[in-house]
Amino acid sequence: MRGVRGGQARRPADRDGGRAIVCVGIDLAGVEHRETGVAILRDGRLARLTSAGTDDEVLALATQAGPGSTVAINAPLTRPLGRCCLDDDCPCRHDPGTRSRQLERELARMGVPTLATALLKVLARRGARVAAALRDRGFEPLEVYPFATLRLLGLPCQGKRTSRGRRRISRAVRALVPGLRHPRASEHQLDAVVCALTARLWREGRTRAVGLPEEGLMIIPDVPRASHEIG
Repeated sequence: MRGVRGGQARRPADRDGGRAIVCVGIDLAGVEHRETGVAILRDGRLARLTSAGTDDEVLALATQAGPGSTVAINAPLTRPLGRCCLDDDCPCRHDPGTRSRQLERELARMGVPTLATALLKVLARRGARVAAALRDRGFEPLEVYPFATLRLLGLPCQGKRTSRGRRRISRAVRALVPGLRHPRASEHQLDAVVCALTARLWREGRTRAVGLPEEGLMIIPDVPRASHEIG
């Protein structure tokens, strides 16, 4: 359906036969017993904000969003080039330059800090597993990073682990996401909203990709386009 898998992004038309444009944001936890935030936008408006646990719960929410939905996930979905796995005892971990991906190095040069994929191996394994399951269901998920989206758009991006910080972020994002009236939203739910917002910007042609097609791409706001008449 919609998305980018390593290589070329296939951006759909603004509307599909008059149907609503649906974007699903998933702030994926590394393990199933921790909270995964899920947000669903319909024509840019927040239609659902919830949490999931297991892979099956995450996949069910994405599937319920319907055919033609764009799914954006906050998690590494690919491995660094040269890595056959992310196991600590595998010889591939000793190859130079295989701790991080090109997209992470590009983000660092842009002043957007992130952790190398090799340091997020638990999350990366689950991200790859969930992405594969979504592809089996006809989706082509986007890899996104809500911190990068907020920072590049000039929105508050710090303090989400405190209620005060979450309120500040929520107020800023609310201007771009109608319907975001959830004063008790968790940090993972707020990140899911930003993931869905990034998917919406991608649908509107207001993003760009960082990374290598053969290794994995991340979708981030194309700031001049994303900032122009957003919302």
